[in-house]
Amino acid sequence: MTDTVHASEPAPATLARTTLIVTDVERALAFYALLGFTVEMEMGGARDPAATNFPLNAPSTRSRLLILGSAAGGGKLGLLAFDAPAPAEVRPPRDRLGRGDAVLVLDVADALAVHAKLAAAGAKLVAPPQVYRSRRTDAQGRPLEGRVFHAFDPDGNLVELLEAPRPRD
Repeated sequence: MTDTVHASEPAPATLARTTLIVTDVERALAFYALLGFTVEMEMGGARDPAATNFPLNAPSTRSRLLILGSAAGGGKLGLLAFDAPAPAEVRPPRDRLGRGDAVLVLDVADALAVHAKLAAAGAKLVAPPQVYRSRRTDAQGRPLEGRVFHAFDPDGNLVELLEAPRPRD
């Protein structure tokens, strides 16, 4: 009888960050700073397009990556731009989403206040915050309600801003 060697299962993956490829890092940073994100790290510089396996649609020779974090915790957000030359658009600007698009979902403590702040800054907002009801209730049996709204960042990425459900009077 021979022993069978079994490969051990790899550890499950964890999400380190979501990185958005943007046109202008400073413009994107200004939007995400309104939501409480700050720069934790910056990388980039010269890039040899022949020596990378990053599937970019242009032979860009420069890159800039900002890693953002929030004092509230949670995941990291990367803002990545390439130039010399800049990559081509792969999707036209639009007001509606379809297959292949992603939605960045952020928890906010006060959806009404964040909506007002983004509106004052001229952000492209989809609609005012809407109330949604959770199936859960509090200890007194009251339904929990949250608020949610959507905005497009300067590069057309949809951001969902979600206020967690809580008892409402």
